[in-house]
Amino acid sequence: MLIRKTVLVYFSILAFLFSASAQNEALSKIDIPDLKEYLTFIASDELQGRALGTEVDGLEITANYLADYAKEIGLKPAVDNYFQIVPILHTVPGTDDFIEVKNKKGKSVYRSEELVKLTQTSGIFSLEEEPVTFIGFGENIESLDINDKLVIVAQGSAESFSGEEKFEWQNRVESTKINAIMEKQPKALLVITNPKDTENKTFKQLQGWMSRSGYSVKTNDDITTQPAVLLATSKVADALLGKKGQYLKYLEKVAAGSEAVTEVAETLSLKSGAEPELLEAKNVVAYVEGSDPVLKNEYVVFMAHYDHLGVGKDGDVYNGADDNGSGTVAIMEVAEAFASLKEKQKRSIVFLWVTCEEKGHFGSSYYCDHPLFPLDKTVASINLDMVGRVYDGPRDDVWKDSPKKVKDFDGLYTLSNDVWPELAEINAAHCADLGLVPDTSLPKERFLRASDHYHFHKYGVPILNYATGYHADYHKVGDEIERINFEKIKRVADLCFLVGFDLANKKDIEF
Repeated sequence: MLIRKTVLVYFSILAFLFSASAQNEALSKIDIPDLKEYLTFIASDELQGRALGTEVDGLEITANYLADYAKEIGLKPAVDNYFQIVPILHTVPGTDDFIEVKNKKGKSVYRSEELVKLTQTSGIFSLEEEPVTFIGFGENIESLDINDKLVIVAQGSAESFSGEEKFEWQNRVESTKINAIMEKQPKALLVITNPKDTENKTFKQLQGWMSRSGYSVKTNDDITTQPAVLLATSKVADALLGKKGQYLKYLEKVAAGSEAVTEVAETLSLKSGAEPELLEAKNVVAYVEGSDPVLKNEYVVFMAHYDHLGVGKDGDVYNGADDNGSGTVAIMEVAEAFASLKEKQKRSIVFLWVTCEEKGHFGSSYYCDHPLFPLDKTVASINLDMVGRVYDGPRDDVWKDSPKKVKDFDGLYTLSNDVWPELAEINAAHCADLGLVPDTSLPKERFLRASDHYHFHKYGVPILNYATGYHADYHKVGDEIERINFEKIKRVADLCFLVGFDLANKKDIEF
């Protein structure tokens, strides 16, 4: 019995030493010269800031660069050519928007281009000679039947209208009201600005916000027959109610307690929007298959977004060396480390470089809605977003009031959700191994939504987010490679490998 125990201990020690040797050999693949080479290219002016719509398609060039790299180091493609196509709709303001009131004889009594579509639905929305229903300030609508009707609602509330409050747009109040009305499935909702706003300040403000070109992920719901929410001035309401000043009188009566629902003989025609341009962005997805016949069907995902802000109006290039060239190249080196393992880890390791984070987390949201590896088999998603800077003295104090001010050389923000608490413990242990000091104090309600990891979190996947924090060059042209601390990136990449190796070989993971 003693001999048997001695043999078992011997082989356990041997296995441990072999594992440690394999880890050290793989870690040697993560080196600073490679990090510098990759980031010098990715953060170069020639790529024009890696954004949609630049003259030179730096976003596409970077995607190809990452795919070529994945192939070169022997990663398997998760999809043809390593590319998961992300369909993006580019919407520009309509050039022939209008709103028109006709009387009961069909004669036009008012026509204007003062119309703004508040919803982000793509395409053209139009109605022709539609009857309207006024519902006052949209209060007490529980029993109201407005299904398939064109509804007109006043900005603000009866209380604010009667009081001395300013008639500025209160976004939270208006959004709550609009959502409640839209749940009753009207054909469309037209919000009319306060008639006391004689200079149309509110309308002009929202017109400035909403009349810019925009991007969105194309979904099966992108159809032009969806109800639209639009904004117009009180002149439209006056025309529908018969003459100038009538809308003000109507709202005064509603605020005093009179019946809000009013239907009129006049009709409304309108058109807003433009046909969007369909663009193709790309997630780059590759993996190292696990060696265990069962556990290889479980996955650890390493993720970083490779896009940035493009070119400014003045022609300056936003190279985004830290945001997020640093995370992009760190994942490249982590991938090489795992690819170099002679005896592969048990679970599969996925490397996900996502597109269009700066436009609205489009790449990560699309991946999670259309996962190439099952999310219920994904044991962790580790997201790197800005991991290349170290506190640079007083110039970085611009973020002194931020909970995410850039860290010193040893500091690292490590954000996790509560799906699997042991993940944070594993991370803390490996931070200690490397002399890193994890800061877990970021407010989760805010920062779980702040980057691509949110979409994995939303689907119940355990997440880790690594970041070195906000610095003086965040989202500015000064985010250049000269300010990158490559030793810091290497330390984060080392941490990624050690945490990933641990997760990939852990016997049981349950959450």
